[in-house]
Amino acid sequence: MTNYHRWSASPLVQDLCQLLARAAATPTGIIYYAPGTVPPTPIRSSYAQLFEEAKEKSRLLSGISERSQNSIILLHFESQIETILWFWACTLGGFLPAISTPFFADAGQRKKHLLHINALLNCPVILTTKKLLPEFLGIEELSLQSVESLAPTASQRKTDPVPVESVDQAAVLMLTSGSTGNAKAVPLRHNQLIASVQGKSKHHGTRRGDVFLNWIGLDHVASLTEIHLHAMSLCCDQVHVPSEMLQDPLEFMRLLGEHKVAYTFAPNFFLTKIQDSLISAGPSFKADLSHLRALISGGESNVVTTCDALTHELGLFGLHGEVIRPGFGMTETCAGSIYSKACPSYDLARGLEFANLGTCIPGLEMRVMNLLGTGRAAVGETGQLQISGPVLFDHYFNNPEATQEAFTTDGWFKTGDLAYIDEQGCLNLTGRTKDTIIVNGVKWSSTEIETAIEEEGITGLVPFFTVAFPHRAPNSATEDICVVYSPSYSADNDALRFETATAISKTVSLNCGKKPDHLIPLPIQLLEKTSLGKISRTKVRAAFERGEYAAEVEQDAIALARHRANIWQDVGKPTEKVIQATLADLLGMPPTDISMKASIFELGVDSFNLITLKAMLQKRIDIDVDIPISILLTNETVASIATAIDTLLSKPVEYDPIVPLQLHGTKTPLFCIHPGSGDILVFIALAAHFSTRPVYAIRTRGYNPNERLFSSIQETADTYAAHIRKTQPEGPYAIAGYSLGSTLAYEVGKVLEAQGQQVKFLASIDYPPHIRHYIKGLNWVDVLLHIAFFLELIDEEAMVNITPNLHAMPTRADALLYVLQIGDKERAAALAIDASKLELISDIAENFRVNVETYEPVGKVENLDVFVADPPTYAADGRKDWRENKLGRWNEFSRTESVFWDCPGIHAKMLNEQYMAEFAKIFKGAMKRRGL
Repeated sequence: MTNYHRWSASPLVQDLCQLLARAAATPTGIIYYAPGTVPPTPIRSSYAQLFEEAKEKSRLLSGISERSQNSIILLHFESQIETILWFWACTLGGFLPAISTPFFADAGQRKKHLLHINALLNCPVILTTKKLLPEFLGIEELSLQSVESLAPTASQRKTDPVPVESVDQAAVLMLTSGSTGNAKAVPLRHNQLIASVQGKSKHHGTRRGDVFLNWIGLDHVASLTEIHLHAMSLCCDQVHVPSEMLQDPLEFMRLLGEHKVAYTFAPNFFLTKIQDSLISAGPSFKADLSHLRALISGGESNVVTTCDALTHELGLFGLHGEVIRPGFGMTETCAGSIYSKACPSYDLARGLEFANLGTCIPGLEMRVMNLLGTGRAAVGETGQLQISGPVLFDHYFNNPEATQEAFTTDGWFKTGDLAYIDEQGCLNLTGRTKDTIIVNGVKWSSTEIETAIEEEGITGLVPFFTVAFPHRAPNSATEDICVVYSPSYSADNDALRFETATAISKTVSLNCGKKPDHLIPLPIQLLEKTSLGKISRTKVRAAFERGEYAAEVEQDAIALARHRANIWQDVGKPTEKVIQATLADLLGMPPTDISMKASIFELGVDSFNLITLKAMLQKRIDIDVDIPISILLTNETVASIATAIDTLLSKPVEYDPIVPLQLHGTKTPLFCIHPGSGDILVFIALAAHFSTRPVYAIRTRGYNPNERLFSSIQETADTYAAHIRKTQPEGPYAIAGYSLGSTLAYEVGKVLEAQGQQVKFLASIDYPPHIRHYIKGLNWVDVLLHIAFFLELIDEEAMVNITPNLHAMPTRADALLYVLQIGDKERAAALAIDASKLELISDIAENFRVNVETYEPVGKVENLDVFVADPPTYAADGRKDWRENKLGRWNEFSRTESVFWDCPGIHAKMLNEQYMAEFAKIFKGAMKRRGL
């Protein structure tokens, strides 16, 4: 009886050889589908059969000429079962297996990769099949060996497997890409792998009798550890399916049901495909998922809405509770090592856009160090994620420089991720340290930009092949935004190329306040993904900066220029000439470069100078009628804007408070009610974050000539509610009000509920219910000061300091001129604020002040969400007082407990560009929590 028989009877294992031997003593094993078989037929092989066959193969390996037992063997096979078999042959034979990754389609890139791997692994034997030998391009430096050429010799006697000398020695080399694009080799030790699978099992509660399913190659660490070794450690059956079988995601669902799978994984992009396929299939599709308990998801950020929607869909197939488990893992940590077990409920309750990643498995610790490098970050503070523990690797093979750079002086591994740990100890990633784009001092997440583009559903763009990254040009004061995408249009379709580029530019402009500096269409083969659907931003960025995309950039520029020339249209109408000249002045370009068919967003108009453009056009066209911002948002070309303005001028002016900001999507529309100024420009940036939900703003009466101002809060609410129902006749409704708009939103909510309508989401953005005492004793001059502060013409200190002087002014005109003289002139110019415009806004705000002098909230609505920022000093003694004693009183006016959401910034600036990305994330999370 060999030692391996004794190991098989023991419940404890210390190395991989013992792991296989123990499993071989059970009737369980591997079920696999051979690639290319039609129809696909499952083949079963027990662990005992695997053990015996691997021992036979290991004897063949010992006959490789001039190779010692410590040699590295690089495995390159096209099927999972072949890799598994030869992996174990190497392990039992005392060789160190390294698993090859898929090759680049480009021959030049492939040769570069192969030569690098050959040097990195000290000229390994490359074991492959005769069929795959041509993939190695005949490179002479490589030591190639086909398995068909291996033959037993008379001198090869049957021997026991080579014992593992130390559990600390490497069991396998896994390849991962480095920051330069060259692969690094990660040695995973025997004891590290055993600790990893034991930790996974304890964390997820996997047990004997569970069935595991894998559909990616063994080159990915998740395939090896998450499924193969994990299942084997429990003596469980495991199913391996070629990825090509899952071109139809419903086949994945069918296999889960057929094999009664309890544990599997899928990245976010595949979850989205499953969700879409289930909706398309309808009730005719059947599958039994009652055994599924864990659907691990990693490789990219998980969008909470996708997890929520898919969880609901999976519940129709016998699923019990929540099974999607977003996780964090790296090759260095044997794949997943931190997982969430409460997705999406935990994330919805906290208003997260991307799912949290939960807590560590036994065998790993995590910490977040502050960005200053002075110590641990506070709870909820973003910093640099670092990890430690037995599950972690300890060095990169043959790369001491990378090893030294990867670890802190006290031995923690620097993951390169930005993250925070919340009050429950759960990990939340916020980006990669190298994937934050800083534009004019404002930070933008590459992931958020990519998600915004993907959610827009842009025609001409291949889904899930979008990459955003920063680039700082020489001598530039700020970083550029670079977006790479894969086009679905043909190379000669100039029109669709132009349409796609314009749509991407608009999305990025409205989200980030800046159009992409570089927008590059690349064929899919240049954006190769890992089997988990991940594109390396680092590689794409490095290739861009090395000039490898120069040919594609030039071809794109020629095609776009050709299309612009083909659709060029000279100005004709007087209004077109005014718009052309205004755009030229705003963007600093010759008018002759602006065609009537040009998109204002492709030219460079963004969410901020869109407001400036509106104001400039208002002044230059010299009309009394206010130009709705929706004209610029829904009519993107110079010609269409001119036509819309001319149409507006040709009709009698009728007051309509509804201003469309975003018309795409089928979700419940969002109605945003103006602050005290009565205008709605503050909502433009927010609307840009809702690519799949219509967004309407509501503005007051009084901006057009001879429009009567509202006489009371009740008249205002009745009017707004009536127009909301004209736009959306039946509920459920979603309504939000900013500042004074909170009072109006509350009153509108009451009106709609009194009409028997459901208001599913009702939001107060930083305004208390009791407001009379704030305006008691104020007059028009005080309102002017507050409007100037709200428009950021003056700061709070200036507002306080000039109050006595302003009250002493003999006339309104003097007060207006004084404010403009001491105020921020650049800001005033950007908003096209002159004395007459400032007076009009102040008159409208003063009318609202008069209306609320006698207002007191009465009655209750079904629910309220309250968004909290730092208050002005005159309103409360800090955020705590504002939240608990002022905003907290909204609880008195809701039939259910109000929900309060902390937001960044101060009251007057919380919807500004620098805070909008974070605010939109919180706001969307609150809507999702209400089921919208």
